[in-house]
Amino acid sequence: MMRAVLISSLALTTLSAPALAQVSGAQSMFDRNRNVSVMDRPRPEYDGGGIQNGALIFYPELTLGLEYTDNVFGASSNEESDVVAIITPSVAFETTWSRHAVTGDASVTRREYFDFSDESVWNATAGLAGKLDVDGATSLEAGARYSDLTEPRTSAGAAGQAAEPIEYDTLTAFFGAMRASGRFRLQGRVDYGQYDYSDAALFGGGIADQDFRDRDQFIYMARGDYAVSPDTAVFLRAQANTREYDLAPPAVGLLRDSDGYTVDVGADFDINGVARGVIGVGYMEQSYDDASLPTIDGLSIEGLVEWFPTALTTVTASATRSIQDAAIANSGGYVAQNLSVNVDHELKRNVIVSAGLSLGKDEYSGIDREDDRWSANAGVTYFMNRNVGVRASYTYVDQDSQGLAGNQDYSRNTFGISVVLRR
Repeated sequence: MMRAVLISSLALTTLSAPALAQVSGAQSMFDRNRNVSVMDRPRPEYDGGGIQNGALIFYPELTLGLEYTDNVFGASSNEESDVVAIITPSVAFETTWSRHAVTGDASVTRREYFDFSDESVWNATAGLAGKLDVDGATSLEAGARYSDLTEPRTSAGAAGQAAEPIEYDTLTAFFGAMRASGRFRLQGRVDYGQYDYSDAALFGGGIADQDFRDRDQFIYMARGDYAVSPDTAVFLRAQANTREYDLAPPAVGLLRDSDGYTVDVGADFDINGVARGVIGVGYMEQSYDDASLPTIDGLSIEGLVEWFPTALTTVTASATRSIQDAAIANSGGYVAQNLSVNVDHELKRNVIVSAGLSLGKDEYSGIDREDDRWSANAGVTYFMNRNVGVRASYTYVDQDSQGLAGNQDYSRNTFGISVVLRR
């Protein structure tokens, strides 16, 4: 579902619940849903029907899984292996109104390590979103999400040296508006994010102080589209952001507050139902309040393309180039470049095999560090019936971190199997 949402509008963020509303007549020039990907297409004989209560449908789900990894700490030597038991109860809901929509979801995940009990963590998230159809051409959207999470051991900061995984909380919210008229569509959106990181003890003593990462972030977006045809539209988009950190010198060594913007042009398209996508290319810049932190600028890329070579196969390719905040005290940020390709094939109506490859490069500013990584994955999804599904997967990740401030190199193999129970 998420890939289909990105195709519809690269600028909009959704929850994991079903889509907020159907495409209206005024939006039909921008509808790119002629085809449906293998993973997203409906399967009435295998999809859970949910539990309806009045105008609400609830989708309860329970995931039970086991995972084996041969490098728990993402170490370059003396790797430690372990088995993890994973349990995730969750629920999502949607309204059944003919106009307007409200969706929501909540989940809790427990990861229990058999040997390294200090690695066992809880993660939780909950979100709510709504869409108001003002008329056939105008709509308003708003939503919020709170998450209590832990960083993976392979993160860029101190997690590799911390005695326990680093915990952090996020609170995000957005408000957006859209209006379509004839061949034109206008969109505007404001996003807010609050990030709060907890300190962690280090192996051998000491504290990994993470307060320097606590921040508030605002993103402002405006976008205009022109439909060249019912299958193709071009757009111009401008985004501005403000990142404000809780701590400033002398409490920390650097003033990490910054302001930035991205301006890009692009197109979204549907080629005879065989391929669809959205691609934006432009210029990005992030300027920091501390004079010792250099400005980061350059080419911005954000794209996603789905290709349907047959009715049973979907190939998805994505590429991004963006500026992200660094988890390292001496760096303001880094340029993140990511490229991925994934193939999903429907062997049978209820059996889907998947495989993917991804490449990533993080180029840090202000310090001597560059992280290169690649990963490969494969998996099988088996829908037994409407209430039970099974998933088996394998993932390989390899990272090479270079420079005087480089992190440790590592490789990791992960095998997983899970059972999903739903209504």
